[in-house]
Amino acid sequence: MNESFTFILILILIIAVIVIFVKASLIIRNRGGSFLTTMHGSTYEFLGKDKREAVEHVVEVKAKKKMDEELSGEDSIF
Repeated sequence: MNESFTFILILILIIAVIVIFVKASLIIRNRGGSFLTTMHGSTYEFLGKDKREAVEHVVEVKAKKKMDEELSGEDSIF
């Protein structure tokens, strides 16, 4: 009985961890957070002038696209 209880407990913990990670990733995705954007922001000071301008251009393009979607009332899938 002790072995079956341990097995069931471990199985429940694994399922709980998977559910937590899935919910967290969905929340981050729905709120527009992006790991790539965070990494660009944290490494901005280490970039050269050309790379900084490229990052700024990408951010501006994404921001304009997001604003256009919000103004038109459409939700982005990504």
